Amino acid sequence: MAPPLGLRDPQRPLRGRDALIGQVESALSVPGSPLVQVLCGMGGSGKTAIALELVHRRLGRGQQVWWVDARQDTTLEAGLRAVARQAGAPEEQVRAGDAADVLWSYLAHYERPWLLVVDNADEPALVDGPGRLREGTGWIRRPANSRGSVLVTTRDSAPQTWGGACTLHPVRPLVGDDVADAAQILRDHAGTMAGPPHDARCLAQRLGGLPLALRLAGTYLAEANTVPAAYREPGTPVDFGSYQVALDRGLEHVDQGNVIAQSWAMSVKLLDQRGLPLARPLLRLIATFADAPLPYTLVLTPQTLASAGELANLDGPGVWGLLSALAGLGLVDLSPATGSDALPTLRVHPLVRDASLDHAALGTAVTALHSAAFAAKTGGPEDQDYWDHWRLLQPHALDLFHRATATELPGQTIQDTANTARLTARYLRVRGHYDQARSELEAVLAHSRDSLGDTHPDTLTTRHELAVVLRDQRELDQARSEFEALLAHRRDSLGDTHPNTLTTRHELAVVLLNQRELDQARSEFEALLAHRRDSLGDTHPNTLTTRHCLALVLLNQRELDQARSEFEALLAHRRDRLGDTHPNTLTTRHCLALVLLNQRELDQARSEFEALLAHRRDSLGDTHPNTLTTRHCLAVVLLNQRELDQARSEFEAVLAHRRDRLGDTHPNTLNTRHELAVVLRDQRELDQARSEFEALLAHRRDSLGDTHPNTLTTRHELALVLRDQGELDQARSELEAVLAHLRDSLGDTHPNTLTTRHELALVLRDQGELDQARSEFEALLAHRRDSLGDTHPDTLTTRHNLAALQQLRAVD
Repeated sequence: MAPPLGLRDPQRPLRGRDALIGQVESALSVPGSPLVQVLCGMGGSGKTAIALELVHRRLGRGQQVWWVDARQDTTLEAGLRAVARQAGAPEEQVRAGDAADVLWSYLAHYERPWLLVVDNADEPALVDGPGRLREGTGWIRRPANSRGSVLVTTRDSAPQTWGGACTLHPVRPLVGDDVADAAQILRDHAGTMAGPPHDARCLAQRLGGLPLALRLAGTYLAEANTVPAAYREPGTPVDFGSYQVALDRGLEHVDQGNVIAQSWAMSVKLLDQRGLPLARPLLRLIATFADAPLPYTLVLTPQTLASAGELANLDGPGVWGLLSALAGLGLVDLSPATGSDALPTLRVHPLVRDASLDHAALGTAVTALHSAAFAAKTGGPEDQDYWDHWRLLQPHALDLFHRATATELPGQTIQDTANTARLTARYLRVRGHYDQARSELEAVLAHSRDSLGDTHPDTLTTRHELAVVLRDQRELDQARSEFEALLAHRRDSLGDTHPNTLTTRHELAVVLLNQRELDQARSEFEALLAHRRDSLGDTHPNTLTTRHCLALVLLNQRELDQARSEFEALLAHRRDRLGDTHPNTLTTRHCLALVLLNQRELDQARSEFEALLAHRRDSLGDTHPNTLTTRHCLAVVLLNQRELDQARSEFEAVLAHRRDRLGDTHPNTLNTRHELAVVLRDQRELDQARSEFEALLAHRRDSLGDTHPNTLTTRHELALVLRDQGELDQARSELEAVLAHLRDSLGDTHPNTLTTRHELALVLRDQGELDQARSEFEALLAHRRDSLGDTHPDTLTTRHNLAALQQLRAVD
């Protein structure tokens, strides 16, 4: 969000804009609630330069300045959410569905004077955000008081776009009375050798006074004059007059687009004359990528350009020399690695891009990006050490895929772009962007089926990746169907023990685990573990992954001691091989903490979840699904420790995030909603708790069926609310029905069965059926002593209730 002040050159002051800057500065500083100030004009007119000058002045007065790039919806929204955080908004509010309201609420109370700059807001739909810009409900709004001000740059000059809360300031070319300033811009860039002021004014008028064209022309002349006359190609323009003659020779009818194109052509011709003929094809290649920062040290290297025709023989110094020459003429902007971009990047002005674009370079761009994506130094999308690489590659990979598949390119080139897009979708999935990953994989799969057929390995791989996303989205029936079909294909074509077959079998077993088909999942994981131990060894990552999943089944089957032993052994392996902060290590540590929670070792579980949450927030961010899962589990610990207010606050925050990212009916959203309802019940907000449980029960019956464990859990909790509300007959009926289901599916001694039986005994006590209640408590106490020991909290609770019942009977 830092302003790009590196683009402001104090040696070349802004020309011809003093009056406009003064006008905008005054408007930004009016008392009360200043309007949004909008700098509008065509591309290349210098809107961003004016905004930077205003920012420079504000910073000199010690004001807070935020700068947000609005060229893409992702950078706009991420930037404005970051502003909200810096303005003091808590993370859970920033990530809620009403983030725009949160932003402007906190800006209204921000104590320091501030300026928010939204640069390149050319697409009104993006700045509408969750509301409407014209109605004052979008991302950009009028500040609430004079401490704040908002400045926007845009190509859209239509008043109806911006509404009454905005003041439009047209940024026009420097012509007419301003032509002297335009001429001075030429002289600032070209130097003193390029001709007299009169010639500069004539050329400035010929260039239409457009600052970008003036900069390109001036930079060209400065570079041309570095070559001694004896070595110049005859006819090379070296002053304002000859440059204008060259323009007039090339164009009969001049508009701004043609001026830029002609200036571009002359700049590239100068590079040709300086012995850099490959600058032209390199610039055309660069223009083929998306309008986003391009990590050139990954994408434009001798290795990635090895199949790039005339660029194929470039070495490292050769590539860098061309990039430096292009930057020297202002045709590209090179940015060093920064805190937000771990790699150096380049960008091209949209008008220069338009002039440079050559669709014939599309295939070369696809090949270069494919080579970069699969290079060892880029790293895999699952490895968080390389996520900065994939964040920068992502817009280019997806843009090239969609453009390439709509054109006639060689089959291998199309296959390369599809493979790159598939790998990029994997990055989106591991970052928790499931909807976008699914959308991209569906597009890749449709293309692969059409061009390669249903049984081609690439098609099957994409289908597998899509099924994993479906599983992550908890669309378990659809994911299971896909994995079952894939497994049949792979067994038939590859055999039972091929690694790809085993991978699909593993993922299918994970779906079975998520569907609570625990016996079948356990059988699959045990068979897979035997295969992988035999073929890969005990410590191979795939072996450890299967062992981890098997331990998860044990946890869900309440074989807690065995599960704990497995997770402790796995954690030792992963810490030794991967380190403490690797995602797989953290996942195992999370599962071990779950065992501790289930074993009622609450202090130790809390300590683990708190440490894990800090790691995940730092590496994944606050809203990644894994972060939210750990935060949810920490809240469960708080609930069990009876820190109800803190637990409620955590569940409410997690619920807001999950609703925003996953939707109201996603299983994870429903799980958090269920736990929040438990807190409401324990806080004696019984009517609200009952309403929540009834709504949840309807959802779960509809999506999971009457006998799914989650449905029975919600039904159990609803029965407890009914009991607390004094509706004992209805509570008893519900608990008896749940108990029958649990005995049938889990057996008489399963912890869940015993818990429901315990609650039923309490209802019997409250109904005055003391003998039956005593019989139940005595049987429960024997079970719990045998399975949990005398000092387990559940054993002590049953013992306490039996003693209280005996006292009650004595009184009677």
